[in-house]
Amino acid sequence: MKKHIPNFITLLNLVSGSLALYMVLQERQEAALAFFLVSVVFDFADGLLARLLKAGSEVGKQLDSLADLVSFGLVPAAMIFMVIRSAMLSGPVVSGDISIVEGSLTTVEQMLLLSVLIVPALAALRLAKFNVQPVSEYFAGLPTPAFALFWTGIYYDFFVDCSIFGPAIGGWFFWGVMMVMSLLMIVQLPMLSLKFSNFRLVPNFFRYLLIAIAVLILVFTGIAGLPLVILTYILLSLVRILLT
Repeated sequence: MKKHIPNFITLLNLVSGSLALYMVLQERQEAALAFFLVSVVFDFADGLLARLLKAGSEVGKQLDSLADLVSFGLVPAAMIFMVIRSAMLSGPVVSGDISIVEGSLTTVEQMLLLSVLIVPALAALRLAKFNVQPVSEYFAGLPTPAFALFWTGIYYDFFVDCSIFGPAIGGWFFWGVMMVMSLLMIVQLPMLSLKFSNFRLVPNFFRYLLIAIAVLILVFTGIAGLPLVILTYILLSLVRILLT
């Protein structure tokens, strides 16, 4: 029975991610954030339980990637769509007739919005490559949860907190950031993994440093600091490459 527990948690990740996607499309930002963060917890818990219960399986591995594609591929794509669309319209869009909203955009702007589909496409490629790669203490490319957390912070900043990003930032800026972050998912760049094989300081120095910086950022900024946490993660991964 215990071998099914991690898979059940993975399915909860899929369900909460699906609910987050629905809430994003319904423009219920706070509910979308809540369901997304729940999916992050489930994604962490399923792997942890699989290791503790020694219940890992090939089915569980594939199921985890399918759930991640929804929670960390489709959900951030929907968030990016909403952010770019609102930035193009000079502020958050009030729910209403979608034809009126889309009719106010140029053809180029509408094509720009459609280009967010590159996010789930590259996320799927990233997850597929992860499944066939040998087990390593590092990730090859930016993990999809990190990508999703980065955009969740921007989504929160734009729609809920309005403290950093706002209508003054154009849609092209967000599009450019989307392209860079999306490509980071598939490049063969060794990124830090938070999976500890031991807890010694020297071999885990960058992991401990990342955790300490992330805690400080989140304590002082909350969800709004997620983009800075992920940028710190990328920077520390690059520094580790240069020093080794």
